[in-house]
Amino acid sequence: MRPQEMRPSEEVAMGALLALIIEDEYLIASDVANGLKERGFESACVASERAAAAWLDDHRPALAIIDIQLLDGQRGVAAARLKEAGVPFVVHSGYDPEFQSPIFHGAPYVPKPAPIADLVELASRLVGHRAEQ
Repeated sequence: MRPQEMRPSEEVAMGALLALIIEDEYLIASDVANGLKERGFESACVASERAAAAWLDDHRPALAIIDIQLLDGQRGVAAARLKEAGVPFVVHSGYDPEFQSPIFHGAPYVPKPAPIADLVELASRLVGHRAEQ
């Protein structure tokens, strides 16, 4: 299954916080989604700016984890929409956000490669979430 095909389950309706993972590398997206699930989050994964925009038309996540370089480039459109909506996000990328679009400047940054547990812990802190482990 490609990252953009992964969808949140019915658990979201039962109160789990929803995280959006914007990542075009399937194994990384899957590892991040599994790490978030262990912390009590439900995740949706998309692999492009276009897919993120379409997903955001119908959903509002509690947080997002964003790679800068995606299948359709690195414009920062999804990050801008998240920022405008007040949704916190972590940049998880091999590209330093300070040298990319200004929309990424100042966002928490976890360089690739990084332990998924560290990334998930930072993301959880952004929303003050301490799920049962």
